[in-house]
Amino acid sequence: MALDKPPALRLIDIDRAKGLAILLVVFGHVVARQPPADNEWYLIARHAVYAFHMAFFMFLSGVVFFLRVRPQADFQAFLADVHKRFMRLMPAYFLFALIVFTGKWGAQALVHVDNPVTGWEDLLKIVLFPMQSISSSLWYIYVLFLFSVLGLALLSMTRGRIWPLVALGVALQFAPYIQFLGLGQFSKYFLFFALGGVTVAFWERYSYWVDRIWLPALAGLVWVLATEMYAGNGWLFAALLSIPALHGLCRREFVGAGWLQFLGGMSFSIYLMNTIAIGATKAVLLKFTSWDGLNFVVLFFPALLIAGILLPVAFKKYVFPRMGWLNRITN
Repeated sequence: MALDKPPALRLIDIDRAKGLAILLVVFGHVVARQPPADNEWYLIARHAVYAFHMAFFMFLSGVVFFLRVRPQADFQAFLADVHKRFMRLMPAYFLFALIVFTGKWGAQALVHVDNPVTGWEDLLKIVLFPMQSISSSLWYIYVLFLFSVLGLALLSMTRGRIWPLVALGVALQFAPYIQFLGLGQFSKYFLFFALGGVTVAFWERYSYWVDRIWLPALAGLVWVLATEMYAGNGWLFAALLSIPALHGLCRREFVGAGWLQFLGGMSFSIYLMNTIAIGATKAVLLKFTSWDGLNFVVLFFPALLIAGILLPVAFKKYVFPRMGWLNRITN
């Protein structure tokens, strides 16, 4: 698999790209359900971002996974590795899903709550139907764990060959959408996770070409988004273009690159807590004013975007270090 694997396990450009990706995630989470009136600009921008941002995030997750993974020689070693990955991801998923459940249940009688709790069956949905649960924004963690299990299994069975994973990712593009266990999202994004493995395996050649085509790719991505060619199956074209376009951009030195790198290191914590921070901030602001019209532009949008980034960072840096287990599972 690792034909010309990058020399370092921590790549600055990948951290920057993760920072950019998590900004796009928070941007998309500013509006969860009912949109603010007279703000079609945000809906148009959100639809465009959703055409590629999670595919790009899954690609980066694949790069990180394949940088560290090693095929396992026997079933016991495989199970031990799966257990380690479960403990790395799923405690945080279940904990913050329960925090969302409890918070919404307690607050929905007092303030506005998006996607409110309807009953105890919502707890079962967290486990069986992550995309339809009250904590649906956390689905990425759930699906990433499934990716890591299947990726490790296929690498172990094929002795480190990456192409079977890519072939499976292509085949899954034609699979029907299944809500159970998040399999619809699994099918949609496994290809991009596998492409992260191809990138690691051919790192020098990949870097050579990305550094030369990133600007045309970025122009192409902007054109696809501006012309709404991402509609329907066109999202796949936008998603594939985003890899050289955005990763190539993050391989450059520019104003704000260090800030993106910092956010990339915080991306897991931001992902876990951004919707909680956004929801709480929105609930408080709605007690004083509507978020329709100009209020959304000048008050709600900047406040919710900033809260979705800075509050998780503040908790991770200043609160969680005092709580050992919580600090570990949110790293």
